[in-house]
Amino acid sequence: MDTIDTGKVRLSIVDDSYLHAVIYTNEEIVEGDIPAVTDFLDQFSDPIPALIERQGSYSISVLVQISMMQQTKHRLKAIAYIERNHRDVIMTRIAANTYFRDVEVKSFYDPDEAIGWLKQFFPSEPLKAEIPQTAQI
Repeated sequence: MDTIDTGKVRLSIVDDSYLHAVIYTNEEIVEGDIPAVTDFLDQFSDPIPALIERQGSYSISVLVQISMMQQTKHRLKAIAYIERNHRDVIMTRIAANTYFRDVEVKSFYDPDEAIGWLKQFFPSEPLKAEIPQTAQI
């Protein structure tokens, strides 16, 4: 599973080295949106670096923020946000100080700089989904 689209967020693995998350909704991200994202991230045995791009104007429910605060450090090791404007920068600062406080978070206006930061400071083994072990008969 290299790409999924939840109807609000598109997740894909790029160059076998980082997660690219595009949040394109203008709606609220709610608790029901979590399982598809966590299932996607749980296919990797170690926390992975992520590039987050905002295309919509969304909000995140309190329950989702709490869930991310409790679970993110087990799934993500660094997050590079691509900012569109000053409002995005403020949203990134809030995320970095609350629900993403257990991982390294940094803002970028240039996608190439963001990707370079992730690859330089948070390199990963090639990201390949773990294949579940089947029971031996």
